[in-house]
Amino acid sequence: MTQRVTWWRRRGLILGACTVVLAALMVTDTTFVSTDERDAAAETAVEYAEQNYLSEVVPTIEESATPVDELLTAIVADPEAAGEEFGSREGENKPYSYATRASGTFVEGEFGEIGLDVSGIPDGLSVGVAVPPLGSSTAIRDAGTEATFGQFENQTEYQNVAIELNKQVVAHVFEPIDIESLVGQEVVVTGAFTWASDTGGEIDHVTIVPVSIEVAS
Repeated sequence: MTQRVTWWRRRGLILGACTVVLAALMVTDTTFVSTDERDAAAETAVEYAEQNYLSEVVPTIEESATPVDELLTAIVADPEAAGEEFGSREGENKPYSYATRASGTFVEGEFGEIGLDVSGIPDGLSVGVAVPPLGSSTAIRDAGTEATFGQFENQTEYQNVAIELNKQVVAHVFEPIDIESLVGQEVVVTGAFTWASDTGGEIDHVTIVPVSIEVAS
């Protein structure tokens, strides 16, 4: 007669149960962090922008900024290759954003921006610099952070990160200066732009959201 063994005395089951318990304890004792450990943890978009704008976002854009003439030449030649090398984006089907530095002369611009006369850019393209209010442009968020949707409560809060970072730009870049007084002057602008068309047609203009504007010496 085959002897039956009570389930709790079976060696295989005991080992399996111990493994499950151990795994559960390991998960309980594990602290999960964001994919970008540089960023300070934050529960809201406002907290994220306040904690990371000066310490991480601005340095990231400044360190990775590519001269705008070189960048636009590369994008026009091969948009996908340029995006993979120089850009970053929210998702696979989203447009790339780029950190850039542009030297030129401020001129009269289109609505919501001041024009920037830059030499060396491809024919048919023009450059402008966004002025307040900056709205919901995601260029600073996408080019200057590794923030992802999963770090925040929902898509709305993730979008608000871009808005709150733009508010930081207004406070730190524009409030200390009279932008209109700089028309006609040589400047160096560091910031980010998104390679996308406002109308859905061919791209012929890029608008840089600045993290710094310096009058050329």
